[in-house]
Amino acid sequence: MPELTKRLTEGVEGKWKAYLRFFIAKLRVFSLVTSVAICLYFVARVIILSFSDYTPVEKFFGLLLLAGETFMLAHALGYMVNVFNLRGAERAAPRIVPEKGAEPWVAVIVAARHEPRDILESTLITFRNLNYPHKNIYLLDDSSDRRFQEEADELGRLHGVTVFRRDARHGAKAGIVNDFIAGMGEKYLAVFDADQNPMPDFLDEIIPFLEGDPKLAFVQTPQFYSNIDDSPVAMGAGMQQAIFYESICEGKQQNDAMFCCGTNVVFRRPALVSVGGFDEGSITEDFATSVKLHSAGFRSLYYPHVKVFGMGPDTLPAYFKQQARWSAGTVSVFMKVLALLPRSPGALTPMQWVEYFLAGTYYFVGWAFFFLMISPIVFLLFGIPSFFLRPEIYIATFVPYFSLSLLVFYATMHERFYTVKQIATGLILGSLCFPVLMKSTLLGAFGRRMEFVITTKGGRERFDWKGLWPYGVMLGLNVAAIAVGALRFRHAPYPVGVNMFWAAYHALILSNIFRFNNPDREAAARG
Repeated sequence: MPELTKRLTEGVEGKWKAYLRFFIAKLRVFSLVTSVAICLYFVARVIILSFSDYTPVEKFFGLLLLAGETFMLAHALGYMVNVFNLRGAERAAPRIVPEKGAEPWVAVIVAARHEPRDILESTLITFRNLNYPHKNIYLLDDSSDRRFQEEADELGRLHGVTVFRRDARHGAKAGIVNDFIAGMGEKYLAVFDADQNPMPDFLDEIIPFLEGDPKLAFVQTPQFYSNIDDSPVAMGAGMQQAIFYESICEGKQQNDAMFCCGTNVVFRRPALVSVGGFDEGSITEDFATSVKLHSAGFRSLYYPHVKVFGMGPDTLPAYFKQQARWSAGTVSVFMKVLALLPRSPGALTPMQWVEYFLAGTYYFVGWAFFFLMISPIVFLLFGIPSFFLRPEIYIATFVPYFSLSLLVFYATMHERFYTVKQIATGLILGSLCFPVLMKSTLLGAFGRRMEFVITTKGGRERFDWKGLWPYGVMLGLNVAAIAVGALRFRHAPYPVGVNMFWAAYHALILSNIFRFNNPDREAAARG
């Protein structure tokens, strides 16, 4: 009997793998079919809301649900477009390999402020180990604490690195880089964060692209977190990077819409100077500067090969702090992009506008998730709205969109050898960021920065339980909604059952907050 079970299991797994291989081979077709399914579901949702005899309160919550779904549908459609582009002909990138001894000079820089010595030293060592012959290494030290300044000077002497400082602080990282650019003589500028370690052939691979295209402003390479096994947070953050750099960025490259991500990137100095240097008015200076360069007629390139290894956030507070900064800065730049469109519609190509709108609105996903989460709670507790799509229409429109979207997404990730556990960890962690994203995007839209306070215990950052109150409230509401739904299920099994499913799904996601917030227990469990 065990042998028969084993053979049956292997047979099912074999067929599933065969189906998956076929699906991957036809991803371009399936991405197109999924795009059609997305549009059909959106039309059905708009029609039911437009022609339903809802009360004003029902209409309000119906609009919230539609807003959340529209956001998800738009970004799912954008993902399908990127997948479709990936399966088409790749955009050729000219290369000119410099003659030996005639390589252009490159300034390799890391901007640091109060960075731990061991992290900085590791990065500077990898800079020295770059094979490229014509390079100068600079540590842009912006520390105000004398202890960190002395450590930077000592590292400079120890590793033969030039330490650069400025007289007056302005513009944070963008400011000190701009001050450095004003006096540099090198043709190219390679920018790294303090915890990013390039491989020896990094510049050998990148410089030929810049030499081959005088209108190429920068070449961006992936960020790869090497500490994904340290904690569930590190794994989730690493998976989000993988989704972005291994699918989305490659698709953006086909539309000449790849933007700078702040590290692991090489710039053409004259291009930067021509647009006034890095944008100092945003905390995501990389994204803002990319808009300036593209609107000035320069091109960008994404090199989809991992040539740099770095460290991702491994605790929940560190991850939330990172996401708050990225989201607030990205939204503030998006507001500028929005203002640029009516003034200079020809500044970017149509597909560049689309890609910048998708990138600029991404962090509103926190609001979208909240709207989707609150809708089943309101229905189960208060019966709002009074009716939904008919079952046959819901099944005919939602099921194809949802299932095909998941299959295309999973197939693209499976093709790159990521497991279901890794993918799920990344998606759950991203969903749990919704309270942080809701606040930071609101502040970013109004040009204000977000204050962020963390609590440290036992040498590892974590939140006090009271700091997780949004999750406790939403988890309690979902559980209460499920309980009330169970009492109403017999009278209206279709709408109640569907909403109970989504309430249970959201409760499951919310319950993971306690696992992500306890890195010490996870480390102990791994042994």
